[in-house]
Amino acid sequence: MSKSCEFGMIGPLDESISCFLIRLDPSVLVPITFRGLHALAFRGLHVLAFRGLHVLTFRGLHALAFVGLHAFTFRGQHVLTFRGLHVLAIRGLHALTFRGLHVLAFRGSCTFTFRRLHVLASRGLHVLASRGLHVLAFRGLHALTSRGLHVLASRGLHVLAFRGLHALTSRGLHVLAFTGLHVLTFRGLHVLAFRGLHVLTFRGLHTLIFRGLHVLTFRGLHVLTFRGLHALAVRGLHVLAFKGRHVFNFRVLHTLAFGGLRVLAFRGLHICTLREFKVLCP
Repeated sequence: MSKSCEFGMIGPLDESISCFLIRLDPSVLVPITFRGLHALAFRGLHVLAFRGLHVLTFRGLHALAFVGLHAFTFRGQHVLTFRGLHVLAIRGLHALTFRGLHVLAFRGSCTFTFRRLHVLASRGLHVLASRGLHVLAFRGLHALTSRGLHVLASRGLHVLAFRGLHALTSRGLHVLAFTGLHVLTFRGLHVLAFRGLHVLTFRGLHTLIFRGLHVLTFRGLHVLTFRGLHALAVRGLHVLAFKGRHVFNFRVLHTLAFGGLRVLAFRGLHICTLREFKVLCP
């Protein structure tokens, strides 16, 4: 062994190159070249190159390059690139891109994009968008839109809209609207409206309105009106009025009025009056 190798070898290498790997003073620049291998060490700086491989380290900085692969680290910062793949990590921030795929994460927030798909998640908030489809979720609130369809759900409230159709439900309340049709139900109340037709029902009360026809029923009471015709029925009482004609029935009492004609019938008694003419039939 030559005199220049007296400081001692680092490892058990071949004797022909062992004299280059020696411990010297840090202030001494030590360049090495051997069969395509290039190495340099100087005051904490270490550089190595061998057949496309390049490595560098200096005071916490580490860099590597090899056949399209590039890596870099420095004080908690990490960067890597390889054939279209790019990765970055720095103080809680993480980013990745690869062939149209993009991913980012930072302090609990994450974003993801791939071709036309976009996703975000952050502290309970989740958002997705893809080719006209949009979805959102946040603390019990859920929303979706897609090609004219809109849906929302939040703490018992549900809303839907699609091409003129609108629907809502919330704690027993149900509402629907579609091309002139409107329907509502709530705790026994039912309402329907469609092209002039209106129907309502509530705890025994029923009403109907359609083109001049009005109908009401409530606990034995029945009322009807239609183009001058009026009818009422309740507990044995029946009343009808139509264009000056009036009919009244109550249990065994019957009356009729028409023009100047008046007729009354009650338990075998019949009374008829026609202007000045009167007829009594006991």
